[in-house]
Amino acid sequence: MPIANEAMQWSGSLSQIPKVQILNRVLLGNPTHFSIEEAINVHMEDESGELNSVDSSLAMEQWNNLKKAYRDIGTEVHELSPVPGLPDYCFTANPSLVLPLPDGNRIVWLSKMAHSSRFKEVEHHASFFRSQNLPLKEFPETVDRFEGCGDGILHPGRFLIHAGTGSRSSIRGWETLSAEYPDLQILHYTLQDSRFYHLDTALAPLNENTALFVPSAFDPSGQELLASAFENLIPIPIEEALHFAGNAHCPDGKHVLLQKGNPKIESILLRKGFHPIPLETSEFRKSGGSVFCLKMAW
Repeated sequence: MPIANEAMQWSGSLSQIPKVQILNRVLLGNPTHFSIEEAINVHMEDESGELNSVDSSLAMEQWNNLKKAYRDIGTEVHELSPVPGLPDYCFTANPSLVLPLPDGNRIVWLSKMAHSSRFKEVEHHASFFRSQNLPLKEFPETVDRFEGCGDGILHPGRFLIHAGTGSRSSIRGWETLSAEYPDLQILHYTLQDSRFYHLDTALAPLNENTALFVPSAFDPSGQELLASAFENLIPIPIEEALHFAGNAHCPDGKHVLLQKGNPKIESILLRKGFHPIPLETSEFRKSGGSVFCLKMAW
């Protein structure tokens, strides 16, 4: 099916889309060598224009709390061992994309990172997934940048993906996937706010029918497209969006792991029957990421 950029280009009928498994394992990257060495998004500098400074011991404590939270709700956790010289290695959502297929299999597409400092992360994802006997695919040279699940958000339980383009991913990657899988539904959004540089900072599906989203990150066509895909869209107030409430992860349709200190969204989640699990990710937010960025669902 052609990539849909507007609601009128898509039928909006989830029941007609093939079912796929919901990925129930996560891959985390040990943050021993996490640091901020260059500003590759607007969150990485302070108000004076200086690079943010990371408290390494606090970052490790927060990462361990995230790992524990996943295990406490029954999510299977795998870890990548620390690698020196890769400061963003802990943000495992970006160097690959695990795509569940209607036949029950999974396939891993290796990313084309936009910044050279992150190129080598892809090799470690490839090595891990190879050890798990998952097939790997690489994009052709015509794809200049593609940052995995940072811009590719799987729709829970359906062969549908929400596809962002902007500074980190180009449309060519999505065109490649569309050609490879004619039955894959791809809904395309052009990101318009540099504060929400990846789609995963502005969209967090909770189940097949419900998602959190940041209205200002999408143009009117994008908002209409989201509304056609999710029966229940929950807008995030801008003050909580900037506190990374939109970088949440719901691995099981019930528990929502999200940045601590977002009371309005936590209250809405409780009213709608979800179980919010607030976590402090302050050290990672200094680099532009929170819960969703710190894991790869596979």
